[in-house]
Amino acid sequence: MMTSSLRLLKEPNVVVLAAGHGGDAPGAVYKGHQESKEAITIVDYVAKTLKEKGVEVVVVPHELDYVASIEWVNKRYEFGNAWVIEIHRDSAAGLSLDDASRRFGVYYGNSEGSKEIGKFLRDSFKSHGSNEKTWARVHTESPHKRLAWIADTKPLAHLLELGFMEGKNDEEHIIWLAKVATAAIFEAFTGNSF
Repeated sequence: MMTSSLRLLKEPNVVVLAAGHGGDAPGAVYKGHQESKEAITIVDYVAKTLKEKGVEVVVVPHELDYVASIEWVNKRYEFGNAWVIEIHRDSAAGLSLDDASRRFGVYYGNSEGSKEIGKFLRDSFKSHGSNEKTWARVHTESPHKRLAWIADTKPLAHLLELGFMEGKNDEEHIIWLAKVATAAIFEAFTGNSF
């Protein structure tokens, strides 16, 4: 199963998933929809499906905020034995419905290996239906200038932005986002097609 072609994913034996904006933080809110709740739905779907495909998956407790999530991960994992992924939905005004619904993003760390994984995920997202504006960029190019999830975790970490809150938020679309994310993570981690 573990036949990833990506150098930094050859050793980790577990995927650790976290829903962005844990604890009491709602994240982006749009027309009654909360990013934090949608991220939990996506993480739970991804975890269940990856486990069914034979991947070892651990989910960070949803009630933990981002600081506590990082501490939780760092108490349990070191670089090389886990790949940790935090899942978010983005938010921005002025996008078309299609762009807001199908544009994905990947933030990666400063190393070439992390960048290689980010670009692999971006390309996999596109092959599974995300739009052409789907991107991969170093975490220091985020509006926050540094993402703690990537900078402060001991294991290899990536942050996924799955569509925009201003796009579709119905259950069918949230599950579609989860399916695309699952396929990309599976392909990166195992080297096998989904």
